[in-house]
Amino acid sequence: MADLDNVAAALADAFRDDPVFAWLIPAATPRRDEKLRTFFASMARSYLRRDKHVYVVGDGQAAALWSAPGAWTLPMSEMLREGPSALKAFGRNTFRAVRTQLQVESKHPKDPAHWYLGYLGTRSDSQAQGIGSAMLREVLDGADAAGVPAYLESSNERNLTLYKRHGFEVVQEIRALGVGPSIWRMWRDPHSAAS
Repeated sequence: MADLDNVAAALADAFRDDPVFAWLIPAATPRRDEKLRTFFASMARSYLRRDKHVYVVGDGQAAALWSAPGAWTLPMSEMLREGPSALKAFGRNTFRAVRTQLQVESKHPKDPAHWYLGYLGTRSDSQAQGIGSAMLREVLDGADAAGVPAYLESSNERNLTLYKRHGFEVVQEIRALGVGPSIWRMWRDPHSAAS
């Protein structure tokens, strides 16, 4: 469970200033950091329960949640199972959070099968040290070797440069529920050894 706590703490810190999370859990919300940790612990638990890939660096410097090809969907049963955590995290914005999740999932490409990066974050005191890049390479190198593409959604414009450096391209910018912050859908074709 220490790793779960470290994953939750790393992602909560990394997403503290994220525009979409600020829209769902506003900065003035009491115990906001605790609510962010609750959400990311819930997501990590769900990933682990479904044998997805959960990575953590050190004692929580950074973390990433990946889904292998063909395993990206979040079943309604998981949403219901983690419902109490969602209520605790999002409070009166829980319905908005669920609707945003469903909107994002509706745009998710079905084919070809691909690796899906659900979340990647580095604690603010560990950023700009190459940790995020190393975590991306952990999966992307294997994806390239297998000839498998990758996909993600970025909810923070400042992260687009990192993802573009690793071969992702923006395929669409959407607004959360048509009125909220932007979310960028990004796709990456596999790279050959020569690229």
